[in-house]
Amino acid sequence: MIPHSRPTLGAAESRAAARVLASGFLSLGPEVAAFERETARWVGRRHAAAASSGTSALQLALSVLGAGPGREVVLPSYVCSAVLNAVLANGARPVVCDVDRETYHLTPALARKALTPRTAVLVVPHLFGRPAPVREIARLGVPVVEDCALTLGAGVGRAGTLTVLSFYATKLLTSGGQGGMVLGEDRRLVEGVRDLLLHDNRDRYRLRFNAQMTDLQAAVGRVQLGRLHGFLKARKRLADRYTRALRDVPGLTLPFDAESPKRTWFRYTVEVADARRAAMVLAGKGIEAKPPVFQPLHRYLDLDPRRFPATEVLFRRVLSLPLYPSLSEADQRRVIREVR
Repeated sequence: MIPHSRPTLGAAESRAAARVLASGFLSLGPEVAAFERETARWVGRRHAAAASSGTSALQLALSVLGAGPGREVVLPSYVCSAVLNAVLANGARPVVCDVDRETYHLTPALARKALTPRTAVLVVPHLFGRPAPVREIARLGVPVVEDCALTLGAGVGRAGTLTVLSFYATKLLTSGGQGGMVLGEDRRLVEGVRDLLLHDNRDRYRLRFNAQMTDLQAAVGRVQLGRLHGFLKARKRLADRYTRALRDVPGLTLPFDAESPKRTWFRYTVEVADARRAAMVLAGKGIEAKPPVFQPLHRYLDLDPRRFPATEVLFRRVLSLPLYPSLSEADQRRVIREVR
């Protein structure tokens, strides 16, 4: 089976992990601090606080922005359930929106319609490596959490009130399987996240979480960050090959921005008549392809699907093909042959 996604790890990551194990300093320490500084510099933000996962990072970012009981968080339906989990974990009410049919993103017009006096935060994900209109949405005057879990290297991460990253095993880079980070310009907000990460040795009690990143994770993440430019170039080569080979296949719609220099390639998504059936057929051929969003949020919340026409179409049609730096040319040729 050719997997849909997999981490790209090597000897440098193994050496970094071994160095931390040998030091005996496994928890929060100098590797985490260095990873925070290096990632903030890479993204172009002043401050950063590392967390145990992307979901934890998002939950804590929402918390410091006041997304709690009695408040609302606006977010798109076409996104993974982890975003919904982070909203509900804070006790806030999710206000789920449809997305743009072409770009798959929340738009300023759709977000504006969802605002109420109770809105605390807008969550705007950059999906699959494609930049979302965060700057335009930020002009609505509501704090924005810019979710870059699926997109780095496309000039994103500097427009939101806070930026959230994920370093899960199959993301653009990984910090040993799990990990996340909150970044921003406002030191007070980022230090507020850091305060919530560290639950012990505090003069005053408040609900906090043991959600800190470890030095073991950070050491691997630092190596991966150093390799990120190479990863992005490899992903682009693979995406370009898909585009050249699949552009004339009947019944297959390629990404509208397949040749755009303004995106990165976390996923290579195509549209077909029935994405789930196509995934089953390809699985029978030894290829793991999948709908990139398992189920849109409005379905989890039992909302009327007629309110989310674009999301419903994307849910039926969008299929993600294998794409990761270690995908061999031979395996990609096999994927292309079976897709055709």
